[in-house]
Amino acid sequence: MDLAQYRRINNIIERDSADATYKYALLRGVIEICQQSSHLREDDGDQVSFPLGLLIEKWLLYYYPIFAAPAFIPQKNGETPDPETGKAVSFRKHFVPVIDYYRDRGGISVFYNDYARGTMPAGIQPAFRTLVKAIRKTITEMPMKHLGYSQSKEHYSVFDYDRPLYRISGDGPIDRASLIENSGRFSLSRDLCTVFEHFGGFISGEESLLKKWAEFTAAADKTGTVTEECMLSLLTKTPTTERAIADARNFYRSVFAEEGTLTCVWSGKAISSPEAMHIDHVLPFSVWKNNDLWNLLPALDFINTRKRDRIPDPSLLESRRDCIIGYWDLLHNHAARPFEREIAVSLLGLETPGSDWQDRAFTHLTEKCAYLIHVRGYEAWVI
Repeated sequence: MDLAQYRRINNIIERDSADATYKYALLRGVIEICQQSSHLREDDGDQVSFPLGLLIEKWLLYYYPIFAAPAFIPQKNGETPDPETGKAVSFRKHFVPVIDYYRDRGGISVFYNDYARGTMPAGIQPAFRTLVKAIRKTITEMPMKHLGYSQSKEHYSVFDYDRPLYRISGDGPIDRASLIENSGRFSLSRDLCTVFEHFGGFISGEESLLKKWAEFTAAADKTGTVTEECMLSLLTKTPTTERAIADARNFYRSVFAEEGTLTCVWSGKAISSPEAMHIDHVLPFSVWKNNDLWNLLPALDFINTRKRDRIPDPSLLESRRDCIIGYWDLLHNHAARPFEREIAVSLLGLETPGSDWQDRAFTHLTEKCAYLIHVRGYEAWVI
Protein backbone atom coordinates (compact mmCIF):
# COMPACT_ATOMS: atom_id res chain seq x y z
CA MET A 1 0.00 0.00 0.00
CA ASP A 2 1.34 3.42 -0.98
CA LEU A 3 1.08 5.58 2.15
CA ALA A 4 2.09 8.59 0.09
CA GLN A 5 -1.52 8.63 -1.09
CA TYR A 6 -2.67 8.80 2.54
CA ARG A 7 -0.38 11.76 3.19
CA ARG A 8 -1.67 13.35 -0.02
CA ILE A 9 -5.28 13.16 1.14
CA ASN A 10 -4.31 14.62 4.52
CA ASN A 11 -2.69 17.52 2.68
CA ILE A 12 -5.75 18.05 0.51
CA ILE A 13 -8.16 17.99 3.45
CA GLU A 14 -6.10 20.54 5.35
CA ARG A 15 -4.84 22.78 2.54
CA ASP A 16 -7.36 22.83 -0.29
CA SER A 17 -9.50 25.93 -0.04
CA ALA A 18 -13.15 25.35 0.75
CA ASP A 19 -15.83 27.89 -0.12
CA ALA A 20 -18.56 25.28 0.29
CA THR A 21 -18.97 21.77 1.71
CA TYR A 22 -18.57 20.17 -1.73
CA LYS A 23 -15.03 18.93 -1.03
CA TYR A 24 -16.14 17.07 2.08
CA ALA A 25 -19.19 15.57 0.38
CA LEU A 26 -17.07 14.42 -2.57
CA LEU A 27 -14.43 12.74 -0.40
CA ARG A 28 -17.00 11.14 1.89
CA GLY A 29 -18.94 9.81 -1.08
CA VAL A 30 -15.92 8.36 -2.87
CA ILE A 31 -14.69 6.72 0.34
CA GLU A 32 -18.04 5.02 0.90
CA ILE A 33 -18.24 3.92 -2.73
CA CYS A 34 -14.75 2.40 -2.64
CA GLN A 35 -15.72 0.45 0.48
CA GLN A 36 -19.23 -0.57 -0.52
CA SER A 37 -19.34 -0.95 -4.30
CA SER A 38 -16.40 -3.11 -5.40
CA HIS A 39 -18.87 -5.14 -7.50
CA LEU A 40 -19.35 -2.06 -9.72
CA ARG A 41 -15.65 -1.26 -9.98
CA GLU A 42 -13.79 -1.46 -13.28
CA ASP A 43 -9.99 -1.64 -13.46
CA ASP A 44 -7.89 -0.04 -16.18
CA GLY A 45 -4.18 -0.16 -15.44
CA ASP A 46 -3.34 2.17 -12.56
CA GLN A 47 -6.86 3.62 -12.53
CA VAL A 48 -10.19 2.29 -11.27
CA SER A 49 -13.64 3.64 -12.01
CA PHE A 50 -17.13 3.54 -10.52
CA PRO A 51 -20.56 4.72 -11.73
CA LEU A 52 -20.96 8.46 -11.25
CA GLY A 53 -24.59 7.81 -10.36
CA LEU A 54 -23.43 6.30 -7.06
CA LEU A 55 -21.86 9.63 -6.17
CA ILE A 56 -24.98 11.55 -7.17
CA GLU A 57 -27.01 9.25 -4.93
CA LYS A 58 -24.66 9.89 -2.00
CA TRP A 59 -25.10 13.64 -2.41
CA LEU A 60 -28.87 13.26 -2.52
CA LEU A 61 -28.76 11.51 0.84
CA TYR A 62 -26.16 13.84 2.40
CA TYR A 63 -27.84 17.11 1.53
CA TYR A 64 -31.54 16.17 1.80
CA PRO A 65 -31.69 16.28 5.64
CA ILE A 66 -29.57 19.45 5.75
CA PHE A 67 -31.80 21.34 3.34
CA ALA A 68 -34.98 19.91 4.90
CA ALA A 69 -34.03 21.03 8.43
CA PRO A 70 -36.45 23.51 10.06
CA ALA A 71 -33.69 26.09 10.50
CA PHE A 72 -31.58 27.29 7.57
CA ILE A 73 -28.14 25.62 7.59
CA PRO A 74 -25.59 27.33 5.31
CA GLN A 75 -23.38 25.07 3.22
CA LYS A 76 -21.44 27.82 1.49
CA ASN A 77 -19.56 30.85 2.80
CA GLY A 78 -21.96 33.78 2.89
CA GLU A 79 -25.01 31.66 2.05
CA THR A 80 -28.27 33.07 3.45
CA PRO A 81 -31.94 32.07 3.22
CA ASP A 82 -32.38 34.79 0.60
CA PRO A 83 -31.50 33.19 -2.75
CA GLU A 84 -31.16 36.63 -4.34
CA THR A 85 -27.91 37.30 -2.49
CA GLY A 86 -25.94 35.24 -5.01
CA LYS A 87 -24.33 33.17 -2.25
CA ALA A 88 -26.09 29.83 -2.55
CA VAL A 89 -25.31 26.16 -3.00
CA SER A 90 -25.79 25.68 -6.72
CA PHE A 91 -28.37 22.89 -6.47
CA ARG A 92 -30.21 23.92 -3.29
CA LYS A 93 -33.06 25.56 -5.24
CA HIS A 94 -33.57 22.34 -7.22
CA PHE A 95 -33.91 20.39 -3.97
CA VAL A 96 -36.77 22.58 -2.75
CA PRO A 97 -39.64 21.12 -4.84
CA VAL A 98 -38.56 17.55 -4.04
CA ILE A 99 -38.32 18.26 -0.31
CA ASP A 100 -41.63 20.14 -0.34
CA TYR A 101 -43.35 17.30 -2.18
CA TYR A 102 -42.24 14.68 0.36
CA ARG A 103 -42.50 16.86 3.47
CA ASP A 104 -45.99 15.60 4.35
CA ARG A 105 -45.54 12.22 2.69
CA GLY A 106 -42.92 10.76 5.02
CA GLY A 107 -39.85 12.84 4.21
CA ILE A 108 -36.50 11.38 3.21
CA SER A 109 -37.46 7.76 3.97
CA VAL A 110 -40.42 7.74 1.58
CA PHE A 111 -38.39 9.70 -0.98
CA TYR A 112 -35.61 7.11 -0.89
CA ASN A 113 -38.04 4.22 -1.04
CA ASP A 114 -39.70 5.69 -4.15
CA TYR A 115 -36.33 6.41 -5.76
CA ALA A 116 -34.82 3.00 -5.00
CA ARG A 117 -37.88 1.02 -6.10
CA GLY A 118 -38.68 3.11 -9.14
CA THR A 119 -42.05 4.15 -7.78
CA MET A 120 -41.56 7.92 -7.71
CA PRO A 121 -44.82 9.59 -8.79
CA ALA A 122 -44.84 11.12 -12.25
CA GLY A 123 -45.71 14.52 -10.86
CA ILE A 124 -42.38 14.96 -9.11
CA GLN A 125 -40.21 13.18 -11.71
CA PRO A 126 -39.35 16.31 -13.76
CA ALA A 127 -38.17 18.18 -10.65
CA PHE A 128 -36.15 15.15 -9.54
CA ARG A 129 -34.54 14.85 -12.98
CA THR A 130 -33.54 18.52 -12.83
CA LEU A 131 -32.07 17.99 -9.35
CA VAL A 132 -30.03 14.99 -10.48
CA LYS A 133 -28.61 16.93 -13.42
CA ALA A 134 -27.74 19.88 -11.19
CA ILE A 135 -25.94 17.69 -8.67
CA ARG A 136 -23.95 15.92 -11.39
CA LYS A 137 -22.98 19.26 -12.91
CA THR A 138 -21.82 20.57 -9.53
CA ILE A 139 -19.79 17.44 -8.73
CA THR A 140 -17.96 17.34 -12.05
CA GLU A 141 -17.41 21.07 -12.51
CA MET A 142 -16.64 22.10 -8.94
CA PRO A 143 -15.00 19.80 -6.34
CA MET A 144 -13.96 17.06 -8.76
CA LYS A 145 -12.20 19.67 -10.90
CA HIS A 146 -10.49 21.59 -8.12
CA LEU A 147 -9.71 18.91 -5.51
CA GLY A 148 -5.95 18.59 -5.11
CA TYR A 149 -5.13 21.78 -6.99
CA SER A 150 -3.26 23.08 -3.93
CA GLN A 151 -0.79 20.23 -4.39
CA SER A 152 -0.52 19.55 -8.12
CA LYS A 153 -1.58 22.90 -9.65
CA GLU A 154 -3.59 20.80 -12.09
CA HIS A 155 -7.33 20.28 -12.40
CA TYR A 156 -8.85 16.81 -12.06
CA SER A 157 -5.64 15.61 -10.43
CA VAL A 158 -7.36 13.30 -7.90
CA PHE A 159 -10.68 12.30 -9.46
CA ASP A 160 -11.81 12.54 -13.06
CA TYR A 161 -14.85 11.53 -15.10
CA ASP A 162 -15.54 10.10 -18.55
CA ARG A 163 -16.29 12.68 -21.21
CA PRO A 164 -18.65 13.40 -22.74
CA LEU A 165 -21.14 12.77 -19.97
CA TYR A 166 -24.06 10.55 -20.79
CA ARG A 167 -27.21 12.50 -21.56
CA ILE A 168 -29.79 12.02 -18.83
CA SER A 169 -32.90 11.55 -20.91
CA GLY A 170 -36.01 13.58 -20.31
CA ASP A 171 -38.10 10.52 -21.10
CA GLY A 172 -39.00 7.92 -18.52
CA PRO A 173 -38.57 7.85 -14.76
CA ILE A 174 -35.21 8.02 -13.00
CA ASP A 175 -34.71 5.33 -10.42
CA ARG A 176 -31.65 3.94 -8.69
CA ALA A 177 -30.79 1.43 -11.39
CA SER A 178 -31.13 3.89 -14.26
CA LEU A 179 -29.15 6.58 -12.43
CA ILE A 180 -26.23 4.21 -11.82
CA GLU A 181 -26.34 2.84 -15.35
CA ASN A 182 -26.80 6.07 -17.30
CA SER A 183 -24.85 8.82 -15.51
CA GLY A 184 -21.32 8.00 -16.68
CA ARG A 185 -18.31 6.97 -14.59
CA PHE A 186 -15.65 8.63 -12.46
CA SER A 187 -12.11 7.43 -11.83
CA LEU A 188 -9.29 7.56 -9.30
CA SER A 189 -5.91 5.87 -8.86
CA ARG A 190 -5.80 2.25 -7.75
CA ASP A 191 -3.49 3.20 -4.84
CA LEU A 192 -5.87 5.84 -3.55
CA CYS A 193 -8.79 3.43 -3.82
CA THR A 194 -6.81 0.96 -1.68
CA VAL A 195 -6.15 3.64 0.93
CA PHE A 196 -9.87 4.46 1.03
CA GLU A 197 -10.77 0.77 1.35
CA HIS A 198 -8.49 0.32 4.38
CA PHE A 199 -8.49 3.72 6.09
CA GLY A 200 -11.49 5.51 4.61
CA GLY A 201 -13.70 5.02 7.64
CA PHE A 202 -11.21 6.87 9.80
CA ILE A 203 -10.73 9.64 7.24
CA SER A 204 -14.49 10.23 7.00
CA GLY A 205 -15.09 9.72 10.72
CA GLU A 206 -17.55 6.86 10.32
CA GLU A 207 -15.21 4.50 12.19
CA SER A 208 -13.38 7.05 14.32
CA LEU A 209 -12.67 6.23 17.93
CA LEU A 210 -14.65 9.23 19.16
CA LYS A 211 -17.72 8.09 17.25
CA LYS A 212 -17.39 4.54 18.60
CA TRP A 213 -16.95 5.89 22.12
CA ALA A 214 -20.06 8.05 21.78
CA GLU A 215 -22.08 5.17 20.33
CA PHE A 216 -21.05 2.86 23.18
CA THR A 217 -21.91 5.41 25.86
CA ALA A 218 -25.33 6.16 24.37
CA ALA A 219 -26.10 2.42 24.18
CA ALA A 220 -24.86 1.82 27.73
CA ASP A 221 -27.10 4.56 29.16
CA LYS A 222 -30.33 2.74 29.98
CA THR A 223 -32.10 5.97 30.95
CA GLY A 224 -32.09 7.17 27.35
CA THR A 225 -30.89 10.64 28.34
CA VAL A 226 -27.37 10.46 26.89
CA THR A 227 -27.26 10.90 23.12
CA GLU A 228 -24.32 10.35 20.78
CA GLU A 229 -24.32 14.07 19.97
CA CYS A 230 -24.13 14.99 23.65
CA MET A 231 -21.28 12.57 24.25
CA LEU A 232 -19.36 13.80 21.20
CA SER A 233 -19.61 17.36 22.48
CA LEU A 234 -18.12 16.22 25.80
CA LEU A 235 -15.37 14.18 24.17
CA THR A 236 -14.28 17.12 22.02
CA LYS A 237 -14.41 19.67 24.84
CA THR A 238 -11.02 21.21 25.59
CA PRO A 239 -9.79 23.52 28.36
CA THR A 240 -10.12 27.18 27.55
CA THR A 241 -6.99 29.18 26.73
CA GLU A 242 -7.85 32.52 28.26
CA ARG A 243 -6.08 32.03 31.62
CA ALA A 244 -2.83 30.78 30.09
CA ILE A 245 -2.78 33.54 27.49
CA ALA A 246 -3.54 36.17 30.13
CA ASP A 247 -0.63 34.95 32.26
CA ALA A 248 1.73 35.07 29.29
CA ARG A 249 0.47 38.50 28.26
CA ASN A 250 1.02 39.88 31.76
CA PHE A 251 4.57 38.55 31.77
CA TYR A 252 5.45 40.09 28.41
CA ARG A 253 3.88 43.38 29.46
CA SER A 254 6.17 43.40 32.48
CA VAL A 255 9.14 42.80 30.17
CA PHE A 256 7.90 45.61 27.95
CA ALA A 257 7.65 47.94 30.96
CA GLU A 258 11.27 47.22 31.86
CA GLU A 259 12.80 47.17 28.38
CA GLY A 260 10.52 49.62 26.55
CA THR A 261 10.12 47.26 23.58
CA LEU A 262 9.66 43.66 22.49
CA THR A 263 10.55 41.87 19.28
CA CYS A 264 7.96 40.04 17.19
CA VAL A 265 8.99 36.41 17.35
CA TRP A 266 8.27 35.86 13.64
CA SER A 267 9.11 39.08 11.83
CA GLY A 268 11.88 40.42 14.06
CA LYS A 269 10.21 43.84 14.00
CA ALA A 270 9.77 45.90 17.14
CA ILE A 271 6.44 45.72 18.96
CA SER A 272 5.80 49.37 19.69
CA SER A 273 3.22 48.99 22.44
CA PRO A 274 1.48 46.32 24.51
CA GLU A 275 -1.67 47.02 22.49
CA ALA A 276 0.12 45.97 19.29
CA MET A 277 1.15 42.66 20.85
CA HIS A 278 -0.62 39.35 20.33
CA ILE A 279 0.26 36.17 22.17
CA ASP A 280 0.83 33.54 19.51
CA HIS A 281 0.62 29.79 19.92
CA VAL A 282 3.72 28.60 18.06
CA LEU A 283 1.94 25.29 17.53
CA PRO A 284 -1.68 26.44 17.00
CA PHE A 285 -4.01 25.46 19.81
CA SER A 286 -6.57 24.15 17.32
CA VAL A 287 -3.95 21.63 16.17
CA TRP A 288 -1.93 20.78 19.29
CA LYS A 289 -4.12 21.81 22.28
CA ASN A 290 -1.07 23.12 24.15
CA ASN A 291 -1.00 26.18 26.44
CA ASP A 292 2.50 25.74 27.84
CA LEU A 293 4.60 28.85 28.38
CA TRP A 294 7.17 27.81 25.77
CA ASN A 295 4.38 27.73 23.17
CA LEU A 296 3.12 31.26 23.95
CA LEU A 297 5.36 33.91 22.38
CA PRO A 298 4.77 37.59 21.50
CA ALA A 299 4.03 38.62 17.93
CA LEU A 300 2.78 41.71 16.19
CA ASP A 301 -0.99 41.67 15.92
CA PHE A 302 -1.07 41.72 12.11
CA ILE A 303 1.61 39.02 11.87
CA ASN A 304 -0.35 36.72 14.16
CA THR A 305 -3.47 37.38 12.08
CA ARG A 306 -1.59 36.30 8.95
CA LYS A 307 -0.31 33.14 10.61
CA ARG A 308 -3.76 31.98 11.76
CA ASP A 309 -3.69 28.20 12.33
CA ARG A 310 -0.79 27.45 10.01
CA ILE A 311 2.36 25.64 11.12
CA PRO A 312 5.72 27.46 11.16
CA ASP A 313 7.88 26.07 8.39
CA PRO A 314 11.15 24.55 9.70
CA SER A 315 13.08 27.07 7.61
CA LEU A 316 11.26 29.93 9.36
CA LEU A 317 11.91 28.36 12.76
CA GLU A 318 15.61 28.12 11.98
CA SER A 319 15.76 31.76 10.90
CA ARG A 320 14.07 32.80 14.19
CA ARG A 321 15.94 30.34 16.39
CA ASP A 322 17.79 32.92 18.50
CA CYS A 323 14.63 34.92 19.15
CA ILE A 324 12.62 31.86 20.15
CA ILE A 325 15.31 30.57 22.49
CA GLY A 326 15.76 34.08 23.88
CA TYR A 327 12.11 34.18 24.90
CA TRP A 328 12.39 30.68 26.34
CA ASP A 329 15.30 31.88 28.50
CA LEU A 330 13.22 34.83 29.73
CA LEU A 331 10.32 32.55 30.59
CA HIS A 332 12.66 30.10 32.33
CA ASN A 333 14.14 32.88 34.44
CA HIS A 334 10.66 34.15 35.29
CA ALA A 335 9.06 30.83 36.27
CA ALA A 336 11.70 28.14 36.26
CA ARG A 337 9.78 25.28 37.88
CA PRO A 338 6.55 25.39 35.80
CA PHE A 339 8.49 26.17 32.64
CA GLU A 340 10.83 23.20 33.15
CA ARG A 341 7.92 20.89 33.88
CA GLU A 342 6.03 21.95 30.79
CA ILE A 343 8.90 21.89 28.32
CA ALA A 344 10.15 18.56 29.69
CA VAL A 345 6.79 16.87 29.14
CA SER A 346 6.07 18.54 25.79
CA LEU A 347 9.46 18.74 24.07
CA LEU A 348 12.36 17.24 26.03
CA GLY A 349 11.20 14.03 27.64
CA LEU A 350 10.87 13.47 31.37
CA GLU A 351 14.54 13.93 32.24
CA THR A 352 15.58 17.11 34.04
CA PRO A 353 16.62 19.78 31.54
CA GLY A 354 20.40 19.90 31.20
CA SER A 355 22.72 22.60 29.96
CA ASP A 356 21.76 21.90 26.35
CA TRP A 357 18.00 21.96 26.92
CA GLN A 358 17.46 24.87 24.53
CA ASP A 359 19.03 23.08 21.56
CA ARG A 360 17.22 19.81 22.25
CA ALA A 361 13.86 21.53 22.75
CA PHE A 362 14.28 23.53 19.56
CA THR A 363 15.16 20.37 17.61
CA HIS A 364 12.03 18.62 18.86
CA LEU A 365 9.88 21.66 18.08
CA THR A 366 11.23 21.63 14.52
CA GLU A 367 10.50 17.91 14.21
CA LYS A 368 6.92 18.40 15.43
CA CYS A 369 6.34 21.14 12.86
CA ALA A 370 7.77 18.97 10.07
CA TYR A 371 5.50 16.09 11.13
CA LEU A 372 2.40 18.31 11.18
CA ILE A 373 3.22 19.68 7.74
CA HIS A 374 4.44 16.62 5.87
CA VAL A 375 2.50 13.77 7.50
CA ARG A 376 -0.63 15.38 8.95
CA GLY A 377 -1.02 17.74 6.02
CA TYR A 378 -1.35 21.10 7.78
CA GLU A 379 -0.34 24.16 5.81
CA ALA A 380 3.19 25.46 6.31
CA TRP A 381 3.66 29.13 7.12
CA VAL A 382 6.48 31.45 6.13
CA ILE A 383 6.60 35.21 6.20
